[in-house]
Amino acid sequence: MLTSPALFLRDVEPLRGVAVFTPMTEESYRASSFLDNRIVRAGDKDVIADLDDLMDLASRHPGGRRIIHYLFHVGHCGSTLLSRILGERTCYLALREPPLLMGLSRSARALGRPGFPISEQRWESLKALSLMTLGKTWRSGQTPLVKPTSHAGNLIPTLMRHSGQERAVLLYVDLETYLATMLRPHARRETRLYARDFRVREFSSLVPGAPQTTDEYTEGQLAAMSWLMHAREMAAALDDPDIAPRCLPVHFESFVADPRSVTAQIFEFLGPPLTAGEMPPGEPRWLSVAAKAPGEAYSAGDRERELALSRSENADGIADGLAWASGACEADPFTGLAERFPPARVHPARP
Repeated sequence: MLTSPALFLRDVEPLRGVAVFTPMTEESYRASSFLDNRIVRAGDKDVIADLDDLMDLASRHPGGRRIIHYLFHVGHCGSTLLSRILGERTCYLALREPPLLMGLSRSARALGRPGFPISEQRWESLKALSLMTLGKTWRSGQTPLVKPTSHAGNLIPTLMRHSGQERAVLLYVDLETYLATMLRPHARRETRLYARDFRVREFSSLVPGAPQTTDEYTEGQLAAMSWLMHAREMAAALDDPDIAPRCLPVHFESFVADPRSVTAQIFEFLGPPLTAGEMPPGEPRWLSVAAKAPGEAYSAGDRERELALSRSENADGIADGLAWASGACEADPFTGLAERFPPARVHPARP
């Protein structure tokens, strides 16, 4: 359980004291768009273990602090595609959105609140167990490349200091592109859900006097708020002298415009670099299908058409979000974020 990725720690239930492992193979990891309930299983039955026994065993395990690299992102910005392409290289074990990190993110936000049943000490034990199991690989020389959910950006400082050797790609899109993406009908529900869950609370704690319920914001304002919080988390990492040298910010539009050179740049940063003449593995295949549904055709041109349609249909909402964000950026916690994560200098050819 603590040494082989053949058993993936998919979930923990701290109050019940239960840990849930799912049988996996290298191919099932590669096939899984996400490692939550949509996981591609290698076996029919999960393995259940006692959580406290497991945490105690992990605390005494000689495995120590395994090195993990990360792909942090603002959400709906091509992170699954990039993880697919990077994960084609056998020196990485790509793990997409393990629920463990979302659980740690949520509980970290609630630590210390009256009535919250998890202590800081227990949270630290859960974190240590989670990172030990996420650090498992099939062979020596392989490094896990974890793509957390976008809403786990509050964990960037602690994840990047676990061993002090982690490296991270910070994938983003600019605010206008994010608004065009998140105001599409299928993404609006997610924006409102996480805004209600914690984003509005976080924003109002940073901006005194800000409304404290989702009903007091428009859809465009909630999407802009989400982007500002993501950008603020990334900016904090880039301002931290211990973390910044190990972070590589990448605008997804730059990747779409020149996937080969940007992918090579990422490999150079994460290591090992591509050898002379070596093409980024998996690039042509993954650039023509939907990363979250590989059976469906999807290209950069399809994405551009979708965004153009959204910009037309949601012009008022985009303008509202941009105007609201401009006002929000007058507050110290958000000053300069739109300029710091601007539109890409290069763009893909328009269809």
